[in-house]
Formats: sequence, structure tokens, C-alpha cells
Amino acid sequence: MNDPLMEATGLARNFTVKSGAFGTKKLLRAVDGVDLRLDSGETLGLAGESGCGKSTIARLLMGLIPPSSGSIMFRGRRLDQMGRNEIFSFRKDVQMIFQDPFSSLNPRMRVGDIIGEPLTIHGLASGTQKQRMVFDLMEKVGLAKEHFARYPHEFSGGQRQRIGIARALAVSPRMIIADEPVSALDLSIQAQIINLLQELKREFSLSYLFIAHDLSVVRHMSDRIAIMYLGRIVEAGGREDVFGRFLHPYTEGLLSAVPRIVPEERKKRIVLQGDIPSPIDPPSGCPFHTRCPYVETPLCTEATPPLLEKEPGHLAACHLSDRLFR
Repeated sequence: MNDPLMEATGLARNFTVKSGAFGTKKLLRAVDGVDLRLDSGETLGLAGESGCGKSTIARLLMGLIPPSSGSIMFRGRRLDQMGRNEIFSFRKDVQMIFQDPFSSLNPRMRVGDIIGEPLTIHGLASGTQKQRMVFDLMEKVGLAKEHFARYPHEFSGGQRQRIGIARALAVSPRMIIADEPVSALDLSIQAQIINLLQELKREFSLSYLFIAHDLSVVRHMSDRIAIMYLGRIVEAGGREDVFGRFLHPYTEGLLSAVPRIVPEERKKRIVLQGDIPSPIDPPSGCPFHTRCPYVETPLCTEATPPLLEKEPGHLAACHLSDRLFR
């Protein structure tokens, strides 16, 4: 097996929160012992409900915030051991497309300057060469040359996301972290942006970490999928393995909610009872046991299930998966 492009081991991130002016400080476990691997040319989809820690993982992998514990490796080097020049090179190799196309662009900068800024920062081009490169990038993402001197507020949400994609592409990255890049867009525009991302992946041999809560979008984009719940990965595997032979009750519940056009393909809807527990006070044992329809005691309520390889390349964190889903 080739070395991964990026790999996270035991990744955790805690935040200290305080309730009220005189409240006691508590620990919020946003990411709790996550292992991830992304190979060159691969798209890894990361899915789960809002608040499960997906965006925190994106910020950790980008180096925007430090982990509380665990390690992140990029091309065989730990992020926390990189020198200044290595970090500068890492910033070029790993770019990010943000969820909100309205707040991720500087409203005081013209589009041409927004797209061209990374070229200046990394010393890749200047003057007429820089302008020519920006025009090429705009054309690749479906923007016209006359948009060069306009400001972000003059564009629609889909066009703003194209600007963000062009900015990420400017420095020829190896990897792009796409944090819910289509969730703020209309359905018709979502399809256009997804198709654009796939075309760019083929053209530039990109690797994606694609984060979304819409499983139908994740399935369309990804080679492998990781399902996240309450700061942990509960299932991971190839796209068709996760969708066709899921091994965790949470994945089963999520997939039952995906709309199906063909009546014969529709699954019985599984309504998960209750709300997601608070990451400030997570339940003992399996983090999903408070909502699981198959929960058994005391195993499920007392022992945290490890993420184990149940089938070749297919991992799950469930005490009962061998009995329930085989």
C-alpha cells in the first residue's frame, strides 16, 4: 500500500466552555480520537449530522487550529514538526473551499484580486502574467473575463463559490478540503458546482476531503466514506460498501432518510429517537446507545466500541454489527 497523502491518528480537539458569567468551565469534546487516511487522487467523503465535528476536523487538517492530542501527517511529515518553510509549502499544497460563499470572500476586494492574491503570497506570478493566470482560472470555473473588476456582492451564491474554487486552484494544490461547499446553494446550482469539482479533480489530479451532511451528494462525489457521530468515526469504507452493506445502526438510520425516486429502492424509514447528546456530557459506553434501536445492556451502555475492520477495508464501531448486519 502506498503512503497516504494525509493521515490523522488519534486526532482530538477539546474546547473549554463556560455557561453564564459565574458558571463552571466544562470540556467540550468536538473531535474525539479520529483516524483518517486520504490517498493521492482520492475523494474521501465525511458525513454526519450538524454539530458532529466535521468542520472542526477540516480546521485541524488545514492547520488553522492545533489538536488537543493526536497527530496529522502530510506526505510523511507531521504538521506540528514542520519548520516555517515547510508550513509555507503545506499552505500551498492544501487549500480549502468554505461552506459560506458570502462570508468567505473579502467584500472590499475585486474578484481578480481575490483569485490572484495566493499567486502573490506564494511568489508564483505578478503583473501581466498574474492577470493572465487569473483569467485562465476564471475561465476554468465558468466565470467571464468581464467579472475581473467586480466585487463579490455583485454575484450570486453559485458564482461566489466559483470564485472561491478558483482561489483554491490558483496555487496548484495537491489536496482541497471542501467544507460543505454546496449546502448554502440551490439544488440546481449544487449540481453545477459538484460537476465542476469532479471535472477539476480529473484535470488537476486533485485529492478531496469532501464534507457534507447530504448523503446523496457524498455518494456522488466520494470514493470512500466516513460517517461521523458525536466527534467519532462510527463507520468507514468504500462508497458501495457503506451504502450497500452498512455495519452501523446510525448509518442505517441516515440512509433510510435519503429520498429514492424508484419505489422498489425505497427503504423503511428509521426515525432515530431523541436528540444528539451534548459533547460536553457524552453518554457512557457507545456514544450512539441513547438513540440506537438495537441497544443491549450492559455492553452498549458501558463499553465504548472501537473502530474495527469488520470486512476488508470496511470499518465500524459497533458491538452488535457482526450479528445485526451480516
